[in-house]
Amino acid sequence: GVLEVAMEVGGGKGSEEGKSKFLLINESDGSDNEIEKAPLLKGKSGKSGKEVREINDAVLVPSPTQLWSIRALWFFLGATNPFPGVALRFYMVNDLGASPHLQALIGVLSGFAWNLKMPVAFASDVIPVGGYRRKPYLYFGLAIYMFSFMGLAVFPPGYGTATVFMSLSTLGQMMAGVMCDTLIVENMRHESAATRGKLQTECWILMTLAGIGGTLAGGFVFAAPSMTNSRVFMINALIKLLVVPFAFMLVENPIPPPIAGTPAESALSTASRRGTEMWEALKQASVWQPTLFIFLFSIFPNPGTAMTNFFIEDLGFGEEELSYIAVVASVSGALGMGIYYRYFKEYNWHWFFATVIILSAGLSLTQLLLVLHVNRRWGVPDLAFALGDDAIVDVTCSLLAMPILILIASICPAGVESSLYAFVTSVQVAGGTVGGTISAGLIEGFGITLHNYDRLWQLVLLCALAKLLVLPFIPMLPTNLNNIEVGEKSWKGAALISVLLVGGICWALGQASYKLARES
Repeated sequence: GVLEVAMEVGGGKGSEEGKSKFLLINESDGSDNEIEKAPLLKGKSGKSGKEVREINDAVLVPSPTQLWSIRALWFFLGATNPFPGVALRFYMVNDLGASPHLQALIGVLSGFAWNLKMPVAFASDVIPVGGYRRKPYLYFGLAIYMFSFMGLAVFPPGYGTATVFMSLSTLGQMMAGVMCDTLIVENMRHESAATRGKLQTECWILMTLAGIGGTLAGGFVFAAPSMTNSRVFMINALIKLLVVPFAFMLVENPIPPPIAGTPAESALSTASRRGTEMWEALKQASVWQPTLFIFLFSIFPNPGTAMTNFFIEDLGFGEEELSYIAVVASVSGALGMGIYYRYFKEYNWHWFFATVIILSAGLSLTQLLLVLHVNRRWGVPDLAFALGDDAIVDVTCSLLAMPILILIASICPAGVESSLYAFVTSVQVAGGTVGGTISAGLIEGFGITLHNYDRLWQLVLLCALAKLLVLPFIPMLPTNLNNIEVGEKSWKGAALISVLLVGGICWALGQASYKLARES
């Protein structure tokens, strides 16, 4: 039957203060009952613990104000996140004097916190802070991020201090990002088949376009007199405060207290219940097979770190040129996301992925023209060619990234969507971590250094052709979002991706730590 909810706001029942519009979906018969959802929801006296959990997990459709708050949060995070990017690149090259493969290894270590998305999401599900699940973790993430950049600004450059504070900045950014992801996943279930992925696409486009302002500001800030990397880091720590007002705008209802006479569910019991639900969901073929594809798609190497150093050391690009390249990447990424949602979301995914992967591999080879300076013989300036090449590659990458993001959110069952979404994206990050370690090994194997790029063309060629190796695994994906079949459950499939997650993290971290210690 309809879930009954008693509202109390402030000192008395029926007060209008603090209420916001929601829709309570009756899971049993699909009817909609409009209610006023107050900050405190209590189950009707006499409800059992199971029914109270059903109330907590009820499908509550948020108001337009809540949805616009989510969009605003994504926009301002997108505007502030890329601001220190240029300063960090020059910090690595000029202040630390790190070689390309050492930069890649530091990147692997500092990016390790992205592999902790699932524990953070799970903790927010089962360990509320002050009765709230999302906003406290969002605030913690922002505070850690600000502290880390203050540390980079104050402490002298060194491999150890750089790795520690960059790792903390990643941890803070990851915690804030997980909470933003959770807000989207929780709201995707309210979208119809025709609008599936709309909020997610809009938020990613807003974040990407907002990144243009942050990227430009991060480059042009060096035009200020006596500006240094350390001062940019301190400015970055302070401008993160711009995000706080939009975090406060979010409406989150506290966890209702237990019903009189009903024992409260302990954190351990909640964790056990949520863990069981996650494992059951993970055993579904509709979950573990796409997750395995995402891991395989992520492990292939890329020449990103070596190309960035090639731009700086060989082509002589400075802060301004790197900012232009980053802006083009942001615009191209947003364009690719919009193109996918507008024109290709109904296409057969198997054909779509095969076509775009082959196209992406072919277009990646255009980087060879820049590396071998063929563009100069054609009379095309290095910057103009780099901008055009980057735009083409980023559009194709976004055409692949957007459906994967929507797929991840779509395969998460209700009740464990936050933790399972974080688990799947952690598998994706683990694959990227392994791929980053492989990339670092290839950079070292090809003998690419800050001043030697003779074999960079071989690395670019290998990375482009490696993309084609994922083609045989495309059948693991559904043909489209409306054709996701649960299929038979397999504990072996769930165990496989769990092992890949843990094994990938341990292997990549161990390799990077060993080589970093050796270099130091």
